[in-house]
Amino acid sequence: MKLIVGLGNPGAEYALTRHNMGFLVLEEFARANGIKFKINKRFNALVSERVIGKEKVFLSMPQTFMNLSGNSVRPMLNWLKTETDDMFVVMDDIALPFGAIRIKPKGSSGGHNGLNSIIDSIGGQEFPRMRLGILGRKNIRDFSNYVLARFTKAEQKNLPEILNAASQACECWIEEGINAAMNKFNKFGGLE
Repeated sequence: MKLIVGLGNPGAEYALTRHNMGFLVLEEFARANGIKFKINKRFNALVSERVIGKEKVFLSMPQTFMNLSGNSVRPMLNWLKTETDDMFVVMDDIALPFGAIRIKPKGSSGGHNGLNSIIDSIGGQEFPRMRLGILGRKNIRDFSNYVLARFTKAEQKNLPEILNAASQACECWIEEGINAAMNKFNKFGGLE
């Protein structure tokens, strides 16, 4: 059993913002696999499940707002009775160039508040994650406003390619594991 968690903020006002890359990837993955989400009040998340390959896979988009993502993730992990290395967290990363994909088997939060909430909630950082670069320009003065801003028209033009690659990376992680996903998709270095 696998769990893929996409991080973002709920509500239409955040729908196409940089900080919602995790949601956007799960929405693309769901679209490509004919999956529909339903609200799950127990986990305060949009949740779906599907068998992909030979694995039963749960998708979750916490509706807690980014900084409280762990409040949704921990109860779901406990209910699923799954190990943290069977959870794949997908999020934005302002330290990576726009469009870059970086998959790691574990690590620190790197200053990402949603990831930090999950680490604090489950008591460890031993879980795979995929970071998607959102840094589109240099000299950002206000990081908070930048991550909560909508994508530029140029970025929106490139989003389908990025989301498709990230969706494929999720599928690769499910079917082939973390090492294969890293080898195939960490080469996706970003778009100018």
